[in-house]
Amino acid sequence: MPALLALSEDRIAREHRHHEEIRVCEERWHREWRGRFVWLLVRCSALYGVGGVLAWGGMAITGDWAPIVFWGGLLLSNAGPAAFGYAFWMREQGLWE
Repeated sequence: MPALLALSEDRIAREHRHHEEIRVCEERWHREWRGRFVWLLVRCSALYGVGGVLAWGGMAITGDWAPIVFWGGLLLSNAGPAAFGYAFWMREQGLWE
């Protein structure tokens, strides 16, 4: 029975090297992506925490500053992580540098 595909040893070695390079690059990309994602979570949770502290602190303040601090804290804790997530997604898509 004839061989369906006969490649030279050089070609087989090149293919193995090529696929090994691809595997190494993909592993590096996934490792870097996990690092970027962890920092996104850290930034989002820090912003959420600061916003929560401001909102809760705004409940204890009286006077003209009370609603400003309260609503500012709510805005930070709710819209801030969404803005970070949107920016992360845009950078991952290559639309922002």
